[in-house]
Amino acid sequence: MRTIKSYQEQVQDIVEVAIVAVEKQYKVLAEVIFSYAEKIANVDAVKTKHNKLTDQSYSKAREVNKLIGEKAGEVILKFEKPQTKTAKVKATAKKTVTTAKKKATTVKTTAVKASKKVVKEVEAARA
Repeated sequence: MRTIKSYQEQVQDIVEVAIVAVEKQYKVLAEVIFSYAEKIANVDAVKTKHNKLTDQSYSKAREVNKLIGEKAGEVILKFEKPQTKTAKVKATAKKTVTTAKKKATTVKTTAVKASKKVVKEVEAARA
């Protein structure tokens, strides 16, 4: 069973991925704009300042994401006890057993199909 804390961490990770994606797209767009501007005039100083400011902006976005995550974590801990190592191991073991059962069923089904196919081929070869 997932905890509120795990959902909060997942949201934080999603926000981080979004920040990275927006940052990459923005830098690509800015590079295109600056390449056109450089054809008109020398804009190295403006480009340097722009890059510095955007790096600071995205760093701030990451800091805010981290701060919000920490504060949300503190609030969550008031309502939800942290998962113990034993509980984590049990959850992992349960998940592993479930996965193993699914894989075993799949292997069994595949083996049965393969066996039937071999039997048909042997019977066909005898005929």
